[in-house]
Amino acid sequence: MPAGQGVVSALIGMGSNIDAEHNLLVAAAALRAAYGDVSFSSVYRSAAVGMEGPDFLNACCLLRTGRSQQSLRMHLKMLEDLQGRDRSVGGWHPRSIDLDVLIYDGEAVDEELYLYAHAYVPAAELVRMSLPEDRDGVVALVSLRL
Repeated sequence: MPAGQGVVSALIGMGSNIDAEHNLLVAAAALRAAYGDVSFSSVYRSAAVGMEGPDFLNACCLLRTGRSQQSLRMHLKMLEDLQGRDRSVGGWHPRSIDLDVLIYDGEAVDEELYLYAHAYVPAAELVRMSLPEDRDGVVALVSLRL
C-alpha cells in the first residue's frame, strides 16, 4: 500500500450475460480471495441495455482495500481478462464478466452507471444511496447467491 494510503471501502458492480451464473460465482470467489471479507448483494436479472444479447445477471459487492482507485480498477480489469472478457469487439457487446468501481471511499465514481437498473438496484442493498427518479429498465431477483 502506498505511503499515506489508508484502507477504504469500494462498491463494485458486477454483471455477466455469457454463462452468467458461472461467471458471477467465479468473480465472487476471486474477489473474496483478493479482498477477504466481501459483502454481496442479491443477484438480479435485467435486460441488456444498448446491445443485442441475453439478459444480464447483476450484483454488487462492498469490499475494503488499500489499493488506490486506479489500482483497484486495473485489478478488476485483470480479473475480467482472466475470465475471458473479450474487449476486441468493443464495449457494447455480451460479456463474460464486467466489474466496475461504482463508489470509492464514499464518492460516486461514475454517475452515469446509476441511470441503469443493473447498477443501482443491487447497489442500494449494500450502501445508503438515493435512487434515480426515472428508473428505466426492469430487474427481477434471481435465486443465485454469491
